[in-house]
Amino acid sequence: MFQKLTKILFVCIFGYCLVSCSDWLDISPKTEIKAKDNFQDEQGFKDALTGVYLLMTQQSLYGRELTFGFNDVMAQYYTGVYATSHSYYHAKSYNFTEASCVSRINAIWLNMYNVIANLNELIINIEDSDKALFTGRNYDLIKGEAYGLRAFLHFDLLRLFGKSYIVDSQSKAIPWINTVSAMATPLSTVEEILNLALSDLQTAENSLLIDPVIATNESNDSFDSTYERDRCFKFNYYAVKLLQARIYLYKKDFQRATEAAEAVINQEVFYWTPLGEINNSDSRQRNSVFSEELVFTLYISNLNEIYTSWFTGNYGLYMLNENYDALYELYSSGLDHDTRYEFQSANYDDVRFSTKLKQTAGITAYLYRMPIMRLSEAYYIAAESAINSGNTALAAKYLNTVRMARQIEIPLSETLSREDAENELYKEYAKEFFAEGQLFYFFKRLNYSLIPIRSANGQSITVSYVVPSYVLPLPDDEIEYGGRNNE
Repeated sequence: MFQKLTKILFVCIFGYCLVSCSDWLDISPKTEIKAKDNFQDEQGFKDALTGVYLLMTQQSLYGRELTFGFNDVMAQYYTGVYATSHSYYHAKSYNFTEASCVSRINAIWLNMYNVIANLNELIINIEDSDKALFTGRNYDLIKGEAYGLRAFLHFDLLRLFGKSYIVDSQSKAIPWINTVSAMATPLSTVEEILNLALSDLQTAENSLLIDPVIATNESNDSFDSTYERDRCFKFNYYAVKLLQARIYLYKKDFQRATEAAEAVINQEVFYWTPLGEINNSDSRQRNSVFSEELVFTLYISNLNEIYTSWFTGNYGLYMLNENYDALYELYSSGLDHDTRYEFQSANYDDVRFSTKLKQTAGITAYLYRMPIMRLSEAYYIAAESAINSGNTALAAKYLNTVRMARQIEIPLSETLSREDAENELYKEYAKEFFAEGQLFYFFKRLNYSLIPIRSANGQSITVSYVVPSYVLPLPDDEIEYGGRNNE
């Protein structure tokens, strides 16, 4: 499989800005070009990087499967996936050898490595380029984003196709690809992938120290008013720090995880969404995605259409009301005004659908955003690190900050036991990252032997469990032609 994808030449990019990107890519053979020809000037590098972000929005990747689709189905969010005719039925059961799962897994693998191949072309060429080609900070911004994205994509591939670090850090997982070659690349171990990603992130961080997202004493006039705006749509400096925190947490390096998370917590660019934007009486004007908190988000112009097609109807992705009620603990005093429940879901025909990304009109600043990394995760990482350092009081403070932002009136006690603190952390992940693909990774990272499914009847809570399967098999072609597997 990989021998095939490494022969894919660099994608020819024709676009200019994120808003009008629908016709940018043509990957038919007639438009394959030599990579060098695409990097003759600064605009070529800009177009190439913007094309990478566009490729990431494919429904086989972050436009569906790695957010509210495949990942959240495997996390057992949707009680509506029960009929054998449902397209996600086998994914919910981890039947990865069934045709619908095979096609999804193969598409994830192929398209993720295709994006990485594009990044490698960009990185190779920018490292060889003359900085004089670039205006202002653009050389460092483009280079930093490219290295950061390469680490991000490899890490997500690891979280899907590799074993969890706490299970076997030395097991073979995925290939780390940083060249453009038709030669097969050997599988790296879990630990090797993490270290390589951290190395790329260090390069990214060094380049992005000039990122406009970092508060400086310079005026905004010193920044390119077109290319350097809207840094949440780019893999900016704080996205790098948050990914560092994710990876250090994965490695159980809690001190470094906390340090990286604190860098995000202490910044002033991303902040909690004001309640007045969330609880607007006109649902069309609500900020249901909590846009100010999105440290990194992808722009998808038809997101509402995609989302609506899956969060409606008998074969949609829904929860029974009793499961939603239990997830958001509506039976507990002080928790029944959680904004994540009140303003990110809606009742239809006795079942409940997510409405987090379902907007047809309203304020542009709230629309077209697929959440990839958000501010709250930095608090959760810091809280988990505190738990593992024996400081549950500090963990409670971090969790309470998010809970207060979500209008939960009763704070967690700072005398929580470790077990209770870990349970509250799990519940926060489940509430916060609905439709964002992160809960599956949470269960896998901590190697939950059973995935809980909660339901409520009044104040009576029932919990059922599902035995998970956390490691996606490599595509058949990768095993056949590469002579390897990740078992």
